[in-house]
Amino acid sequence: MAENRITAEMDLSEVKTYIKRLTTVYNKKEAKMFIEQYLQGSGNELKEKFWSRKSSSRLAFDLYSWMVNEDCTEDFQFEKKLPGVICSNHGPAGSPNMDVFIETSNDIIYIESKYTEKAKRDKNKHIKYISEDQEQSELSKAYWFNGKHGGLELKQRFYNEKEIASLFSEFCKDIYELIKNIEYKWTWFDVKQETCHLFGIIFALLQAGKYGNEYRCEPKELSKNVHLYNIIWDENDKIKCELGEPNSFPNIFGNKAEMLVKKCVELKGVKGIEFNFEIMTVQSLMNENDFFGFDFTKANAFGLDKSLQEQMEQYKLSY
Repeated sequence: MAENRITAEMDLSEVKTYIKRLTTVYNKKEAKMFIEQYLQGSGNELKEKFWSRKSSSRLAFDLYSWMVNEDCTEDFQFEKKLPGVICSNHGPAGSPNMDVFIETSNDIIYIESKYTEKAKRDKNKHIKYISEDQEQSELSKAYWFNGKHGGLELKQRFYNEKEIASLFSEFCKDIYELIKNIEYKWTWFDVKQETCHLFGIIFALLQAGKYGNEYRCEPKELSKNVHLYNIIWDENDKIKCELGEPNSFPNIFGNKAEMLVKKCVELKGVKGIEFNFEIMTVQSLMNENDFFGFDFTKANAFGLDKSLQEQMEQYKLSY
């Protein structure tokens, strides 16, 4: 990491404090540190992103790291790697990383953290998802094109799950049609990222991977509820108001995502999985005293002698 890149956003004392927290052993038995999770992720978060005052990854670190040693936590991880679409005979080109992964005795929780990102728009201020001619797309053709891509058919790119491949492809095209036909103003909602993460969660639930020389799924029964949360900073209640609109696109996306997961796990005969997609603001989360057994109102910041509420004040100043 180049020091001038970091200190342009944070002073050296702040940098040292975060490095100390990232390298604090939170699991003495296994000598686990958070820095290992960030280094194994494919997003290079610690190279530059983490050190910005508008960083979603740093916000996630401050907001959730305290949960790691709570009694109800069975597993916790930043930058959780999920199964990626198989792009060629060499296998997945990359794995989608989930910002936060939490497992309790009853629930599996995936969290996408957002602070100030904006979705990409073209010169006409339209969101780019799949282009009109379907030759170029923000979301790779590997996810939706019903033909050969990278030398592989759609089924092969989806761990040889033909029916799931067809369902997911139709989901992608359906989302694109929605974007074309509505006024898309939810610039904080990253459709491409949410779709990639949805793919990863589905195939994580189905235990997708390489078994011997073959990519396939070997699902097991899972008696836990599964949740995908998009949790975003909302300084002036703008997002909260937009989510209250009847035809809010993010809510439509969530409903379709829930139906897609339900169909996919039913196809594979996996019982015991209930999936839900939800959007929350950081501000509402900070008032939660029973978020799957976690109390954000009384939590202390990880590795600091201050409350979580005090630590999160800096993000108000950075907005």
